[in-house]
Amino acid sequence: MSEFKVIETQEEFNAAISERLKRDREKYAAEFEAQLKEQGWKTPEEVAALTEDLNKQVEKLQNAAASTEKLLAEKDAAIAKGEEYKAENEKIQIALAAGLKYEQAGRLRGSNADEWRQDAKQLASEFAAYAAGQNQPAPLGSGSSGESTGEQFANFFNSVLST
Repeated sequence: MSEFKVIETQEEFNAAISERLKRDREKYAAEFEAQLKEQGWKTPEEVAALTEDLNKQVEKLQNAAASTEKLLAEKDAAIAKGEEYKAENEKIQIALAAGLKYEQAGRLRGSNADEWRQDAKQLASEFAAYAAGQNQPAPLGSGSSGESTGEQFANFFNSVLST
């Protein structure tokens, strides 16, 4: 053994026990960390790494959600376009069934097939009446009495003013 040395000052005492205190602190710190790890606690470095991993996962999920939203919007647009084509096709079929020409299908008005059918029947009857000579305006200058256009207008205005 070494010789006993008397400690006379606080500095000598601090120097003599500082190594012992350091070992004890390290020992208890290691025991405390082991207990915390058993209970599921993480060190700040582990928490930072986990946070970084979670942030990367969140970013991937957000990108996937944005991609899914874009695909859903494209799908909805395609469905709407398909519905438009379906409606146009139905209008064409209704127009052809009513005796109208292909080009006249775009003139049909309404919001559903029943309204389109009704409009197609009305339009077809108007075309038929026009083709049969009904509802045709008399051409100007072709009076039955051989009157000129100016005379026809004068007679018309005189008849209107006299009533």
